Amino acid sequence: MKRFFHTNIICMLLLTLLVSGCSRRMIDFTVISSKNTQLQIPSEAMGERVIGEDKQTWIYLVFFVLPLESRPNIKEAVDQAIQSAGPGYDALIDGVLYQTFEFYLLAGRNGYRVEGTPIKTSLVNDSSSKGGTSSAEQPVLYHSSLGISNEEALANIKIVKGKKPKDHE
Repeated sequence: MKRFFHTNIICMLLLTLLVSGCSRRMIDFTVISSKNTQLQIPSEAMGERVIGEDKQTWIYLVFFVLPLESRPNIKEAVDQAIQSAGPGYDALIDGVLYQTFEFYLLAGRNGYRVEGTPIKTSLVNDSSSKGGTSSAEQPVLYHSSLGISNEEALANIKIVKGKKPKDHE
């Protein structure tokens, strides 16, 4: 009877481990889209493309992985990318998130890398509140993963303000 009781306890513990789970906060965002959008952003509000990373280094110890740094965080990678753009930038557009994994003999690194174009939303808000549109505004038409730049997109498409775009010929 005692053996049956111990077996049941072990089975219940194993079952508990198999059906348990957890979640963690990955990122906070203000605007996110995976679709092509058209935004009117003044060229002076846009910066050069930036990269931010947050990684964790770890080593193997027999049957155990020993992390040497804190767990990587997407938010830290985004914050690092925005901060690397310089003062005044506070958002990224046309961004791409990568999960990275590097493996060495008995060690490795995993983490996140974020790439995007930084913008100064204060300048975007200022230009839209004036009621007019500046000739320096540059619509963001294509996501970078499509392999076409905004300049190429503008050369291929004719957009007339106030009218619908004509079909390609």
